[in-house]
Amino acid sequence: MSKLRILNGPYRGREKTVADKSVTIGRDAEAGVQILDRSASRFHCEVFPVGGMFFVKDLDSKNGTYVNDERLTDEELLRVGDVIKIGTTELLFETGTALADESSSDRIAYNDDPDLLSNTLEFRIDELSDISEPTDSTPPKDGSKGLRILYQVGKLLTDPQQTGDREARVLDLLVQRMPSEAALIFRRDTGSGKLVPGLVRTSAPHIHPVISRSIVKKTFTENKALHSANAQDDERFDRHASIMSKGIRSVICVPLAVGGVTRGVVYLCRGSGQPAFDQFDLELVSACSIQIGLAQHADEERRHHRATLLQVLTTMIRALETRENRVGSGERCSRACVALAMGLRLNLESRERLRIAGLLHHFPMMTLAGVSTDSGFINATSKAETLLENINDLDGVWPLVRLARERLDGTGPLHLGDAELDVEARVLQACAAFEAKLVDEPGFGADGIIEALTANPGFDPQVMKLLHSCHLDGSLYGSSGV
Repeated sequence: MSKLRILNGPYRGREKTVADKSVTIGRDAEAGVQILDRSASRFHCEVFPVGGMFFVKDLDSKNGTYVNDERLTDEELLRVGDVIKIGTTELLFETGTALADESSSDRIAYNDDPDLLSNTLEFRIDELSDISEPTDSTPPKDGSKGLRILYQVGKLLTDPQQTGDREARVLDLLVQRMPSEAALIFRRDTGSGKLVPGLVRTSAPHIHPVISRSIVKKTFTENKALHSANAQDDERFDRHASIMSKGIRSVICVPLAVGGVTRGVVYLCRGSGQPAFDQFDLELVSACSIQIGLAQHADEERRHHRATLLQVLTTMIRALETRENRVGSGERCSRACVALAMGLRLNLESRERLRIAGLLHHFPMMTLAGVSTDSGFINATSKAETLLENINDLDGVWPLVRLARERLDGTGPLHLGDAELDVEARVLQACAAFEAKLVDEPGFGADGIIEALTANPGFDPQVMKLLHSCHLDGSLYGSSGV
């Protein structure tokens, strides 16, 4: 495992694990690693994996990216100890796991002071509009800030390229824009039944937030949003001297519901020296929690639908493969396609399309016996498409399956050339050809097959190079999960 660590500047000490996904570095809050440097572009450079190695490239930034004081002119392999420099900010590439990616339970402490809970406002989410305002309350905050935050949260949660990091980015956004000392998401552990912190984000790496376990538990069990304000700033707590003397932090804790079922809570806190959260903040965090829950529910429904579709298609393919003595061919090709798509940093939509296309790459040939000529393959593909035309999710797959036997030199059935074959088609044709050789010539060996295909002008050299890398590191034969 490798990570990036910021060596200087306002975010000195912050770390980010780099694993199987690319990580952008830049000034924008949505960058994978945000740096506050005037010379940095919004998305300045990118660190990405290829076959177990990590490379860095500049994203057409204005002031350039440097590695060990040498300006990047192309993609460059990162080695442990290399320093990426952007303006005056330096980031070290090293081994290990980032602090923020370690067990969230180790980063927080709990405080079960009963005074804090007894002086906390509580209400159901659907009763937000009924909360009474304190007398002589200050004017409401600028609503444009809330709209901007909600827009940015919605944008992060709907970005198909940020599936694994979306909630973490939302918490980073809330920490920066609310602002907050810390933002956390607690979820019920399926094994123990306890509420455990799944994500923790803080305004600085050295902060270890102190959490009220009572507030977290009450929010979850009673499905009530809780708001505790700093007594020194909130007239509603004037009579509670103990709260004031202890400098209780301002806290917002709201339920996190997925599909109508409370799965956890979203918890924000501010230090005792900061202004207290108010009703505007409460409603804003509640709205953000609703968006997170909706996004989680949509992801779960989508995964369930995708799993069902793949199960049906896989069962059908296995039955046809048994007849043709090619059992496992579609699933192997599917795994290879996903491995290459991951290596090329294709988005989730492309990976899913390639996964299904790899599974179905030989379906036309198996539906009609004796397909060997180019015209026969074209006719078989059309008839195969007719058989499954009522499955809407395959609309974008069949055009790709049609290209499985095309070659960059125009020698395929449709005689399409280099300019007409996009990266998905190049991945599929390489994986389909590799799988066909493995089945038809089992004694040839994977290395020999890849070497022969690489020498063939009909295949993309870069794709074949990645195919070889994935073969060497074993990802070509691993899980096909996307």
